[in-house]
Amino acid sequence: MTRILESLKPGAFLVIGDLMVDEYEIGSVSRISPEAPIPVLDFTKRVRRAGGAANVAMNLIGLGNKVELVGMVGNDGAGQWLKDYLSDHGVGIAGIICVENRPTIRKVRFSSNQQSILRVDYENTNQLEMSHTLKIASYIKQVLHQNSVDGVLISDYNKGLIVNEDKSNPLIQVIGSIKDMSLLKGVDTKKSAKDLYIYKDFTFIKPNLHELAKSVEMKVSTDTNLSQACKRYLEISHAITVLVTLGEEGMFHYNGESGVHVPTVASSVYDVTGAGDTAFAVIMQSIASGLSWMDSMRLANIAASAVIESRGTQFIKKLELYRRAEIVKHTQPEYFNSQ
Repeated sequence: MTRILESLKPGAFLVIGDLMVDEYEIGSVSRISPEAPIPVLDFTKRVRRAGGAANVAMNLIGLGNKVELVGMVGNDGAGQWLKDYLSDHGVGIAGIICVENRPTIRKVRFSSNQQSILRVDYENTNQLEMSHTLKIASYIKQVLHQNSVDGVLISDYNKGLIVNEDKSNPLIQVIGSIKDMSLLKGVDTKKSAKDLYIYKDFTFIKPNLHELAKSVEMKVSTDTNLSQACKRYLEISHAITVLVTLGEEGMFHYNGESGVHVPTVASSVYDVTGAGDTAFAVIMQSIASGLSWMDSMRLANIAASAVIESRGTQFIKKLELYRRAEIVKHTQPEYFNSQ
């Protein structure tokens, strides 16, 4: 375990994707509305967290990396809060553009006594205007040309930033050029099977089990046909490898010929929001540091187990990852030795 942690080195990463604000409206419920049979939430406080690609960036920052973030926000209070929050934590925000007449993507959760009541999403998923896409594409080219980058992470929630229906989309063209660069490239995408080809030759693509099954049109079981489904997924996407997050069953990596499964570690699950972003960030830094896929997945599992033990979107910090790894070392000593 010590060898693995000592091998985890800080790097420089470019994160591209859909920026979100996870917002929590917290209060108490003691009565039902006289207007309709619904609970009345007596508001106590509002909590905001960076979500989507912004959460990926925050996880990388928490682990000691240098990060440039590219995406869009609306000209509103949530967008300004997100830029300020990211900048205060050391994330490079020069690549975040502000778009008029389009809201910052917000997922607003109303909760009482740690129990969710309702979620409201504020978003516009139409394709971003060409003028804004050109600015983003130009900035990505500038970063890749002027800076030494260890890896590119794309967090594609399919919210209108990365749209390939228009073949002249400059952002799609930039992604096509990234795949030819000799650097680590990973993508976490919600796109359907017909659109996965834009991530051809990426180092890895990261679906969860449900997304994998939907894309390959198979009923997938971790006990029987997971490798077969992954092989089909690579044939569709043309990525180099696939990393499948399996929730409570851990992770599975398939390189086109064989697969390796790493189980999760014991934890108390309160809120899985953002755990995939944490795993994505840890995997990227681990692979960039030269760790094997098995060791990278071990660390990612440990990191994910930490953030799901808190309410709301959280990001992992280096000291917390080390502390959790020590706990696993003593409570599950076989975890770092299994093959």
